[in-house]
Amino acid sequence: MPRAEKKCKCYLDNQNVEVFLPIRSVVKQWKDRRKMVEEPLFPNYIFARVDERERIGVLRTRGIVRCVTFGGSLAEVTKKEIDQLKLLQTRPDWLETVSGQHFKIGSDVTIDAGPLRGLCGQIVEHRGTTRLLVRVSSINMAVKVELPAGLLSGAS
Repeated sequence: MPRAEKKCKCYLDNQNVEVFLPIRSVVKQWKDRRKMVEEPLFPNYIFARVDERERIGVLRTRGIVRCVTFGGSLAEVTKKEIDQLKLLQTRPDWLETVSGQHFKIGSDVTIDAGPLRGLCGQIVEHRGTTRLLVRVSSINMAVKVELPAGLLSGAS
């Protein structure tokens, strides 16, 4: 259900289901103040490792509406995609835009240094700025990452 991802994660943790909820840090502006809050990287998505029997139990969990499917079959997120998302979680403050104007738009790159070493993505342009796009193709989603251009190298 909308805006219930953290509660659903707690419910699933209590059922001993292996769950991953990627988050990002965002500054929210109210009338009287600004505050740094954590919100889901993919709104309305929680990643769970379950078999068919456990899936039924997950669907009965309060706040869970359905499992993501494509073409009638369950979406299976690869271990590599989950590992990349977990790597991104080490620096949630970097999630959004990328600087690195010396890379050609559309080129594949790999992060060479720092906490995100080994993460692969593609340079894209969006609204006049250059960003690193990390794809999670299993669910047709992507993450934009902001990081120092010096950490990037062209992928082979």
